[in-house]
Amino acid sequence: MEVTYIDHMGTDLSVVNAARVSFGKKSEWDIYDYDEEVHLESRSITLIPKKRLEDKDKSLIQFLARGCTSGDWEKILDDVHSAAEVDGFDESDVEDILKHVKNMPTHWTPFGHTAITLHIKAPIFVARQLGKHQVGMVWNEVSRRYVKDTPDFYVPDVWRAAAFNVKQGSSDEEVTMLCMGDDGYQTRGLPKLSHSSGRIRQSVGVAYAQLRELYEEMLDSGVCPEQARMVLPQSMYTEWYWTGNLYSFANVFIQRTDSHAQREVQEVAQQISDVIEPLFPVSWEALVS
Repeated sequence: MEVTYIDHMGTDLSVVNAARVSFGKKSEWDIYDYDEEVHLESRSITLIPKKRLEDKDKSLIQFLARGCTSGDWEKILDDVHSAAEVDGFDESDVEDILKHVKNMPTHWTPFGHTAITLHIKAPIFVARQLGKHQVGMVWNEVSRRYVKDTPDFYVPDVWRAAAFNVKQGSSDEEVTMLCMGDDGYQTRGLPKLSHSSGRIRQSVGVAYAQLRELYEEMLDSGVCPEQARMVLPQSMYTEWYWTGNLYSFANVFIQRTDSHAQREVQEVAQQISDVIEPLFPVSWEALVS
């Protein structure tokens, strides 16, 4: 799975000025130093300014993302702690609620004057989870109605056991054995053997090879691509261009790195953050931290 930067529009300063325009104001970069770029052919030097936001503009972004200043936020937390001590509230629960509120910007529109375009390659089951995020997003995906190249399939490094306390999700336990029981069905939970760690991977590999061969035989026999693709599994890699603004991608990151999200989806969400954070360092930290 891979997230690749394609293009972007705007900077942290764009967010600041989208907010300041309400008062007819505009901020500029703080030039704090210069880098020298030496041109050997012309024997000249170009000074490249090092730019950063002024402290007042960083504070504005914090306010836009959190709905209150950092000082106000600290006072709210102090009040919660005091109430917990006096009234016997569960302090951690109340603080979790407040942190959730903190991550819901009340002034989100300045973050909407940005755009980031990513190219993402991931298996279909991951793509369909991410595709649920549609507000402020544009999605264009490869189509096997037109594409007939050999499909590639995702295979995890570890097969996780099901979680016992919820209907979805997985545990930290690794399933290392898949074999046939006396009744002819696949049996789990047998004692782990030293030679069994690759059994699932081997079985899945055989199944993938058969499906890939069937798909290609169907195409060779004249079956149209839009029907032949029906035999391909959810683990098949797909790829898409995904464009959205800062606020929309921050929402993706917050929801899909939650501990309840599927781990493969968490991995892609983290890669998205790794691309966007250097482009909008102040805004991204304010939105997701």
